[in-house]
Amino acid sequence: MSTRRTLTEMDEWPRHQTLDTFDVVANPAPGWSDGYWFCIGDPRGEINLITAIRLYHNTNVIDAYALVSTGDGKQYNLRASRRLRPAIDNIAVGPFWQKILRGLRTIRLGCAANPHDIEFDIVWESAAPPYDEAPGVRHYADGRLVSARSNYVQLGYVSGSIKVGGRTWAFGVKDGWVGARDHSWGMGHTGEGEQPNRHAAPPLAAASKNLWGSQGLRHWALVRFPERTLFYAFKRNPDGSYSASGTGFQDGSSIHSRVDYLYDSGRAGWGHVDVSIGEHEWQDGLPRLRRGRVNLKRPDGGEDRFQIDVISKPVYMQGGGYWGGWNDRLGRGVYRGEEVMEGEVWDVSHPVRILDAQGQEVPPPPGAEYAEQFARFTNLDDPGEVGLGIMEAAIIGEFDGIKNP
Repeated sequence: MSTRRTLTEMDEWPRHQTLDTFDVVANPAPGWSDGYWFCIGDPRGEINLITAIRLYHNTNVIDAYALVSTGDGKQYNLRASRRLRPAIDNIAVGPFWQKILRGLRTIRLGCAANPHDIEFDIVWESAAPPYDEAPGVRHYADGRLVSARSNYVQLGYVSGSIKVGGRTWAFGVKDGWVGARDHSWGMGHTGEGEQPNRHAAPPLAAASKNLWGSQGLRHWALVRFPERTLFYAFKRNPDGSYSASGTGFQDGSSIHSRVDYLYDSGRAGWGHVDVSIGEHEWQDGLPRLRRGRVNLKRPDGGEDRFQIDVISKPVYMQGGGYWGGWNDRLGRGVYRGEEVMEGEVWDVSHPVRILDAQGQEVPPPPGAEYAEQFARFTNLDDPGEVGLGIMEAAIIGEFDGIKNP
């Protein structure tokens, strides 16, 4: 008995791993997805753009979002969704589109004119090799596989234009804008209304009081310097200890880190082995970083000591549909119609409060004031090495007397 299959453009490539076509994924879970995440920012902190496109093969949905915070304290949100098949070869949804010009090296992404006042056309070119952050990481609970994820991160140069709120920014590679990206695939809780796993969970997991685990300060960054790129993720715990944060490191290390050098440098990548933080300055005593210091210990025993200065307004990810952020509150990857587009403008001028167009507060997700900001990283031992990148410093519960509201 034969089964009807659908051939796609990917089937032209001699890379098949199974007897199936590329239209089919091996994991039938509704939460299986595969997609791209980009963030773009400028040296003056006027633009903080985060955009993504994601395919949910088993719910037959592709969706996308763009979130742009500007220096005047506004965040523009745009979300789009459509039926994935039969146009599965087209990485596009609503006004969003993406073209892979050369895998791992050059990608063009854009958003056409639309009623929500966000447009862009950007060429992203990698600066250094990608880092395989999570090489097939699996999480089990009571013997069940509850999530599985692979992803790599990469930093690059960007050129193009962004139009937001009636203003246009045009930029070339020499203007110093930075683009970071993540490509991830696997099984999570999207596609089913972003609800927590509804099966029986271990007692400790069921007792968790927030989305982020134990209290402390989570630090995460992707930074491009003139001659190298940096990724790190760690958490400063209430007892003063440090633990690696991020998908790929769960082995008791104090930090998850990777340094890579520019293409053709002949230098191999490596990771920091330990971390400590210096004084952190918070905006108006609230859990939003203004300035801080991170000390990263190298394998040779030396340190990379970086002064961090936040330069952009925050981007709040629920504007992209996270935590039920769509108008229907169902979250990402859910089929909501053949073609759907929606958006809004928020006031994000306050350090941690979000206000909608009516002046009503938009409640953040529980457990942390989670947002992404662009920051300048200055090497205190080599002030000529200055980098720019996306970072978050999220307080979970309480940290050094700063409480999450």
